[in-house]
Amino acid sequence: MNIQQIKTAIKKFRSADVSVIKDDALRAKAQKLQGKQGGFTLLELLVVITLLATLATAALVAYDGVGENASAAAAANTAGTLDQGVRAYRAITQAYPNQWDNLSDPAAVGPAAGTDFIPAKLQEILGSVDILKAMTTAGVVTDADGLQDYFEDKFGMDEIQHITALEPGLAPNRQHNEGANPGALETDIGKGYTHISILASQANRADTGLPLNCQVGGQSITATWSNGTLGTPGVANPNVINSINDGLSTERCNLVLALGFGGDAAQSTVDAAAGVIQAPAYSSKNVNPSEQYARYVGLFHLAKGDKARAEGDTGDTFSNLVASNFLARPRLLGFIDTEGNTIDANIASANIQ
Repeated sequence: MNIQQIKTAIKKFRSADVSVIKDDALRAKAQKLQGKQGGFTLLELLVVITLLATLATAALVAYDGVGENASAAAAANTAGTLDQGVRAYRAITQAYPNQWDNLSDPAAVGPAAGTDFIPAKLQEILGSVDILKAMTTAGVVTDADGLQDYFEDKFGMDEIQHITALEPGLAPNRQHNEGANPGALETDIGKGYTHISILASQANRADTGLPLNCQVGGQSITATWSNGTLGTPGVANPNVINSINDGLSTERCNLVLALGFGGDAAQSTVDAAAGVIQAPAYSSKNVNPSEQYARYVGLFHLAKGDKARAEGDTGDTFSNLVASNFLARPRLLGFIDTEGNTIDANIASANIQ
């Protein structure tokens, strides 16, 4: 350390706020040294350098987590803006934006494009269902044409994009676009593929707390893509769906589609009086958009079951949803980020000091 550096250090020390030092004796020593007008002895200089290091550490502790809080606040704001935009579009056009991203492997129960493509935390709450088999067996539609008509009439969606193969070197958020990725398809629902991504649902009997093992038309909707170890199926937690919307009781089975709002979904709104200008991306210390899918995910409520209360309740409407359980008009519950956090969860994280 040269003379100029020593002078600079002393100047910084004399203007520093030493009140952040927790140790009473050390704080008193710092205040005494700050009040000294003459030069410092070598020993005092060493103490000053030590105190400067202490102050720097205290500052780092004080600002620890600021970046994460800002990210959480931004995610909450983005999800809220996206939610309002899609609802406004729905109110004006009587349809949801088209071209949403199916996050499920189109031919099997599993995440699209392998376990590394969908962020781990999202895999812990999402799963898949054979939507054609589920809705035909449940008596909602009779065949693939009927399923396509259902999505067109109820949602205004005639195509939902899915991935059959990844395009090397292409950003994950562009993989669902068939113009950029030949392995992406915009095919008719039920004709080009069968499985669709859902928010995995489980519910408990009100009287015993035992799981209902939720199904739709005999197709299980309780399995998640991961239980924390990628590739190992998990079982949905009833509290997850309830935390997203209080109206979705932990004692009812629910069918909730989980579809990514990608770039093509935003583009499908450009000619409308109300639209969403762009599809926002999400990033955090756990999600890197250059490596993983990072769009916000829209949750659509299609069907809900009844509560099973009495010991002898065994009817289909409790654990196996059928046509009578489907809503007359599917509704948008809201958006979650690519780690499964709701607006409220991100607001809470942003306010944690």
